[in-house]
Order: sequence, then structure tokens, then C-alpha cells
Amino acid sequence: MLPRFRLQARGPVSHIRVAQHFTLARITFELTVKQLMSFDPGEWTESLRKEYVLVIEGFFTVALPIFSTTYSRAIKARTKVAEALSLIVKQRRKQSEAGEKKKDMLETLLAGDYGFSDEHIVDFLLALLVAGYETTSTIITLAVKFLTETPLALAQLKEEHDQIRAKKRENEALEWSDYKSMPFTQCVVNETLRVANIIGGIFRRAMTDIHIKGYTIPKGWKVFASFRAVHLDRDHFKDARSFNPWRWQENSGTTSAGNVFTPFGGGPRLCPGYELARVELSVFLHHLVTRLSWVPAEEDKLVFFPTTRTQKRYPINVQRRNHVHVQVV
Repeated sequence: MLPRFRLQARGPVSHIRVAQHFTLARITFELTVKQLMSFDPGEWTESLRKEYVLVIEGFFTVALPIFSTTYSRAIKARTKVAEALSLIVKQRRKQSEAGEKKKDMLETLLAGDYGFSDEHIVDFLLALLVAGYETTSTIITLAVKFLTETPLALAQLKEEHDQIRAKKRENEALEWSDYKSMPFTQCVVNETLRVANIIGGIFRRAMTDIHIKGYTIPKGWKVFASFRAVHLDRDHFKDARSFNPWRWQENSGTTSAGNVFTPFGGGPRLCPGYELARVELSVFLHHLVTRLSWVPAEEDKLVFFPTTRTQKRYPINVQRRNHVHVQVV
């Protein structure tokens, strides 16, 4: 899960300059493609990722191809991505029918009783790749930022992961049991999701007249449910705008009861990638804190429009715990 740094030897110390957020974005994209379609990182995945970048850029532009070159590029890129995925789906359907099956999301869609057409499956894959690309890399970046600004939390996180690493051989991969033995890490994950609010809210349609607190929402109206408004509400979370992972420990008294924590939505439309996102963040933090230490390269601010992100992609200076110096920007 760690970024694949390219070392450049300069005298006795190796220095590296890496774009942290963009490297994380590449890692999360490759992992998502692996989970969905069993493709290892390579030229094809990188070519697909570059087209996806154009698609995502089009989300935040005026939807007028004549006046917006960015939107026009996004439409063309989406067509290219759909064509590439369509070829993969057709090939995998033939392989599945011939008995050659793989254990991934695409195989589940092909083998299920849903009767999905190739077009439906392509659209589904498109949506999952978009949903897991920018959001996961951003939440990982913000977790590093919040931990850097909360030294006590970072120290406790390091202690938890050093204990896990001490029980394993060098370079031995983490197992599911290791992931389930990260209680404080889960507190950090929860608090990062709560404060960051990568997805600010969701739209829902009223299926019937809804009466709430003296108001009526007529049937057919659309409602915007703001996650940020709830997650940063002092009535639900004490010192709501402060990063405090200990609030998620039992009997902390800083989190109210009830369904007030919904970073992945809820109900039948709960985000299907919620557990994968949590695992990605947890595993990344494990490798990061057990191998590296870091300090901010410069001040950076958190902004929420048009999406949650840091203004400068949070540049940091990184040093391996064996004192090899690395620079990440």
C-alpha cells in the first residue's frame, strides 16, 4: 500500500520528491481495479486512470460542451473508459461461460441472478471506480494531516502498530486478524471520516408526504441530507470541530447515541465500498507509521468547496525510521 518511491542517491543520503496526494490516488485506483477486475498495475491500468482523471475534472464544470473544454474532454474520456471496460466485460463473460472464473466483483456481477447486461455492468464499474478514486486518496491525505496536528494520537497509533509489527516477520503481509486488532486505528478512521466529510451529503426523493417538526415535505420533492451538518453538530459531538479520536472509545461521553454518524450513507443505499475504504486507510497507516516519520513541509489549509481537500495537497518531509531522508510533496 505504500507509495512506490524512486530513490535517487545523492551522497550518503537518498532524497526523494513525490506528489503525495497524487501518488495515493494512483495507489487507490490500482487497488480498486484489482478488486473489481483482477488487473495488476500496468500500462492498461495507468492509461485508464489518466482518462478517469479527465472524467472527474468534468464533475466540477458547467455542463455545456460548447463553452467548457474541460467538460468536453470529460465526455470524451468517459466514452473511452466505457469502451475499454466494455471489451473487458465481453471477454470475461466468454471466459466465465467457458468455466474460467475469477474471484472479483466483475465475476459476481456476471455470475449472479441479476440478469445484468454488459451495458449495466460497465455503468456499474464506472460508478465504483469514480467513487473509490479521489475520495479514498483524499481521506488518507487528511488522516495524515490530522494525525500530524495531534501528536498524542499519532504516538498512540504508532504504539498500536509497532505491537502488531513486532509479532510478524519482516515484510510479512497483514492478515484480517491483524486488521481486527486495531481498535485505536478504527477510532482514528472514524474521526477522520467525521471531521473531513469527504461526501458532504446526499439527495433523496420523498416517496410520500413527510411531516417533521411542524414542516411538510411534499411527495416527490428532493431532500438534501447534509452529513457535514450532523457530524459537526455540537449537540451530537462535544467540541465537534476538534479532531479527537478518543471520542470513539467506549464511555468517552463525547459522542451522542443514535444514528448520527453516516459517512457512507445508510439503509439499503449504504455505500458498497465502506469496508474497503476503512481497510485501505488502516493498512496504509500501518505501513506509514511503522516505516516512516514526517513533518509538514509547509502550512496547508482544509477547504470544502467544491470538494473537501487541502489547498496544497499537504506536502510533507518524510524520514524513514532508519534515518534515510525522503521528501514528499
